[in-house]
Amino acid sequence: MKTILVLTDFTIKADHAAHYALKLAHKIKANLLLCNVYPEPAVISASAHTFWNGNESENFEQDSLNDLTELAGRLNKQLENTCDDEFKPTVELCSKAGPLTDAINYIVASRQILFAVIATHNADDLMAFLNGNHANEIIENANCPVLVLPYQLPFNGFKKIAFATDLAHNGTDVLHSLYNITKYFDSEVLITHVGMAKLAKVTEDYITKRFLRQEIGVSHYPKIQYRSVQNKSITAGLQWLAEHDDIDLLVLVHHKRNLIQKIFEPSITKKLADRFAKPMLVFPSSYERGSVPIL
Repeated sequence: MKTILVLTDFTIKADHAAHYALKLAHKIKANLLLCNVYPEPAVISASAHTFWNGNESENFEQDSLNDLTELAGRLNKQLENTCDDEFKPTVELCSKAGPLTDAINYIVASRQILFAVIATHNADDLMAFLNGNHANEIIENANCPVLVLPYQLPFNGFKKIAFATDLAHNGTDVLHSLYNITKYFDSEVLITHVGMAKLAKVTEDYITKRFLRQEIGVSHYPKIQYRSVQNKSITAGLQWLAEHDDIDLLVLVHHKRNLIQKIFEPSITKKLADRFAKPMLVFPSSYERGSVPIL
């Protein structure tokens, strides 16, 4: 059964993300897997001193399971208002020892995970400062799409989806996955490019037709359009789009960078994840049709 992986650290922001994911799962007929990754017992071989003994490790796991059970109980309580003839997501629990992305990718490899859901922590968030911004780590290393959710944003469906592309990469596989989201919401899809200059109309028409020709078909995307945004900053351009075009979801592909790029070129995806006011679905750069389940 197709499943949405909900990653939680039991903060109020993660709690909001879990309730948002439940409403989304109900709409697209998927189950939920609530997952908490707790610290792995560490051993310092030089001194033969362990930070956590076996009992403490068991305590971490038990505390994790207790909190997951409490969260699942509240989600299932919310489902009691669902009509009997409607789809009701099954809520499962998963508690695993870290490292974080190793645990996530193990789950992705063993389950039919559609995407992972995470909450963002702002730069001025004390917990983010103490624990690090795990959203960035997950976006960089997870082997599945990641849905990044701003805090307190209500779930209203995805009537308008912007797929941001640099036009240099083939986005057909991403669109194939998106199609099975759009059919639940009757979504309009904007193929979006941010650049210094506005493209000529003939070029815009070619780009739209290229995406439609590449195995997609007009029957799948009757509402596909091309949208050019003029801005020297891709981040600022996409933020402008979110504010002025009333999009409900931004979709993009995260391309991994080498060490030099990481030092001198901050990731657009990560900058957006820290401040973007709309949901953002991030596909890994290694994404190919069949490498992760199609919705």
